[in-house]
Amino acid sequence: MPQPEPALSDKDMEAVHPQGEEGKRKVYCEEHGETLKMYCTVDQTPMCLLCIDTETHRDHNFNPISEAVRIYKNELRSSLNALKERKAMFTGIMYKQEHRISALKGTIEGLTRHVSEEFARMRRFLDEREKGLKKELAEYTSGLLQPLEENLRGIQRALISIQKDIIYCQATANQRDSLQFLQEINWLRERPHEEFQHPSVVSAKLSLGLFKGPLQYRVWKEMRNSISPVPAPLTLDPDTANPWLVLLQDMTSAGVNETWQEVTDDPRRFDSSPCVLASGGFRAGRHYWEVEVRGKTEWVVGVARESAERKGDITLSPQDGYWAVWLRNGSNYRALTSPPTRLAPTSDPGKVGVYLDYEGGQVSFYDADRMSHLYTFSAMFTEKLYPFFSPGLRDGRRNSAPVTVYQLKL
Repeated sequence: MPQPEPALSDKDMEAVHPQGEEGKRKVYCEEHGETLKMYCTVDQTPMCLLCIDTETHRDHNFNPISEAVRIYKNELRSSLNALKERKAMFTGIMYKQEHRISALKGTIEGLTRHVSEEFARMRRFLDEREKGLKKELAEYTSGLLQPLEENLRGIQRALISIQKDIIYCQATANQRDSLQFLQEINWLRERPHEEFQHPSVVSAKLSLGLFKGPLQYRVWKEMRNSISPVPAPLTLDPDTANPWLVLLQDMTSAGVNETWQEVTDDPRRFDSSPCVLASGGFRAGRHYWEVEVRGKTEWVVGVARESAERKGDITLSPQDGYWAVWLRNGSNYRALTSPPTRLAPTSDPGKVGVYLDYEGGQVSFYDADRMSHLYTFSAMFTEKLYPFFSPGLRDGRRNSAPVTVYQLKL
C-alpha cells in the first residue's frame, strides 16, 4: 500500500514561499527609481534600463524579464520532470524493499513456527512417555507395597489391642477396693483375647533396572520412531560408478582404484568423472543422510537430478542438475554455485550431513559431528533426485581414503 508523503516543515515552506521583508516583490530599482525591466544573467538579479549602462554591468548579458522568466520556467519544468522521475524510481524501490522485508518477516515467522512445532512434537512424546513410565511405576510398586502395608495394618491392630490390655491391667492394679479388685481381675482372666501371630518384617525387592537404568538412552531409542526425517539407509549403485572407482563394504563405500576396471557401458554411468550415485532416489518428502569424509583431501557430496549429464567432463552446478559441496587441496571448501561460494567451517568436517526437503526446495549441508550449518541451496525440484558422491582423485596416496555412507543406528 502506498505510504503518505511526508509533510513539509515550516522551514521547508518558508524556503519555498519566502516570508517577511526579504520575500516582498520589488518593482522599482532602488538606485534609479525606474521600473525593473531587464534581468542580468551574470548577477541573476532584475534591474532597470539605466543599470545596464553602469560600469558594474557593462560586460554582462541581459534578457527582458519576460524572456528570463520563460527560460527559467523551462529549466524549472525540466528539473521538475527529473525530480518526478527520481521520485517514481525511489518510490518503486521503496515498495520493493517493503515487499522484501514483508516476505522475509513471513519466512522468519514460518521458521519460528517450524522450530516451535518440532520441539513441541518432541516434548509431547517425552511428556507422554513420562506419564506412561510413571503409570507403569505406580502399577508395579502397588503390587510390591500391598503385602507390606497389610502386614503393617496387622501389627497396628495388635498394638492397639495390647495397649488396651495395658490400660485395663493398670486400672485394675490401682483398684483400692478389694472386692472390686477381685471382680475386675476375674473379668480380665475370663474375657476373650485376640490371638496375634508373632510379628515379623515383610520385605519387597524393587527392581531398579526397570526404571533407573539408562533411562534417557532407552527413551531416546524409543523416540526414533517419531524422528522425521528418519536417517536414510543408502547404498551405492555400481551401474553408475566411474570405472576408476571401487565400491566396498556392502556398497556403502567408494574409493579410487589404482587401475581402470572393465565395466559395462551403461548410459547411467559416469565415464570420465570419479563419481557415483546412490541406488535409490527421492521424488518427494524430507530425507537426511551422512557421509564419512574423514582423512581426505578431496571429496564431493550432494544430490543430482536424474537427467543430469554423466558423460564426459561434467559441470557441477544447480543449472546442470547438481547441488553439492566439495573439498579441494585439503582446505578449500566450496558450495558449487555459479560461481562457487567459498565456505569457512570452524573445523574440518569428519562427516557431512545432507538434508533434502523435496517439496520445500531445500538442500542443506552440515558438519554432522557438530550439526553446524555449512550451506543451503534453494530450488524447485521437478525430477527424481539421487544422493551423489565422489571420493576425488588419489592425490598420490594422500586422498586414498574412501567416502562412506554412514549407516546411522538410532
